[in-house]
Amino acid sequence: MKFSTAFVILLFVSLPGSAAWAGIETPLEIQVGMTHLELTADLDYEAGSLVGLARMRIENLSNRVAESVPLNLNRLMSLTEVRDGAGHSLRFEQAVSTFIDEPMKQVTHATVSLPRALPPGESATLELRYSGYLVGYTETGSTYIRDRIDEEFSILRVDAYAFPTIGVLSWQGNRMAPRGDFTFVARITVPEAFTVASGGELVERTVKDGRATFIYRSTAPVTFLNLPIAHYQLLEEGGVRLYFFPSDRAGAQLVLSRVAEAVELLTRWLGPLGREPSFAIMEIPAGWGSQAHLAAGIMQTADVFEDPSDLRELYHELSHLWNAPDTDQPSARWNEGLAMYLQSKLAEEIEGWEGRSEYLESRANRLLASIDADPSVQGVPFAAYGQKGLTDYSYATGMLFFFVLEGLLGQEELVEILRTHYQEHRDTGTTFVDLEEALAQGASRDLRLFLQEWIHTTTWQDRVRSRDSIPSLAELY
Repeated sequence: MKFSTAFVILLFVSLPGSAAWAGIETPLEIQVGMTHLELTADLDYEAGSLVGLARMRIENLSNRVAESVPLNLNRLMSLTEVRDGAGHSLRFEQAVSTFIDEPMKQVTHATVSLPRALPPGESATLELRYSGYLVGYTETGSTYIRDRIDEEFSILRVDAYAFPTIGVLSWQGNRMAPRGDFTFVARITVPEAFTVASGGELVERTVKDGRATFIYRSTAPVTFLNLPIAHYQLLEEGGVRLYFFPSDRAGAQLVLSRVAEAVELLTRWLGPLGREPSFAIMEIPAGWGSQAHLAAGIMQTADVFEDPSDLRELYHELSHLWNAPDTDQPSARWNEGLAMYLQSKLAEEIEGWEGRSEYLESRANRLLASIDADPSVQGVPFAAYGQKGLTDYSYATGMLFFFVLEGLLGQEELVEILRTHYQEHRDTGTTFVDLEEALAQGASRDLRLFLQEWIHTTTWQDRVRSRDSIPSLAELY
């Protein structure tokens, strides 16, 4: 995949306590991105370990030659061999190391020396053999990363570094690096009783000596790869594949019907997707972290299946399918606010949900309390959340942004602007500036003051503090 702009993260730091780099200045630099991944993994449930091979196609995204590739892997895993595309062994160094800006987070960090300097824009192939044990990262504060190889539930994903991932020893550096899309082929071997799920297309399932190998391939480029594994059952309807735990069949059937209604509404509001709405929904245990992508699949926590009376979380993930590619680097992730807005609208339409007013007031109060307690966000406008690594605030800030917009324009006009914007940008991508221009040009009233205050300043916080109600904020503009 080509990028119009090259991004290079370059930080010079000393890594105290790092076994490999203690006491020396080490560049934390990302020059390359992954464009294709062929992942093979064989899981040993008795030992809680795996053996894998990641064949990775990389591209130099920077404006100068790249001589090495930084990689992160789960802290109880290690690389065992690295080769180039022609099968020649490559030199690499690795050590269990700590993130400089997240001192409780440890990974096996490796640096692979390329066989020749890779010029800007050129590509190369790495074959990375690795093995070890999969453990989570709950102690870092990421309580949803409970990953392990366990008969109840397992998952292979980047969040726990279950396979080699391009990255440096910095949470901020990795977050600010370009998120290039990639295609994939995944070959995962597990005991025959288990099912490997994926948002990709199932190419084949073969069984030998009591072990099943699932082969999936991407139907379109993805931004992440999730491979949950469990005693799944499967429901299919209207292009939707729903992998669910056997005890949740009744909930799964209701979820599938609600998904169909939500897809119909989102299509009516925002227009057709770039392709037929064919995707996978994969149930995961409560607290393990939902995530959505049209080609990579939707992971949805079990609480939704166990009690389908409130499916706002699922509607949130579904609405992300109608996001044009976000080309801001780093992104303020305004789409999270849009998803928060749309999840409430879908709940009102489909379930007759009547809790909007109380919900908005509660979220506004919590947001302001968080801002008051966090000096890092004080004075930072919405547009800069990505640059400052503050996108956790994008959900509530963005939700209020869109609900006040609805108060200014009405639902019909706002949805029409969003529809036009998505249809114009769904293939080429969009930025926060593009959205701002679409709103300014498409609205029937002057939005300049509102957009300035909510996107480029923090004046909106004072407006929210002095509100009678969230709907009343529209009267101020």
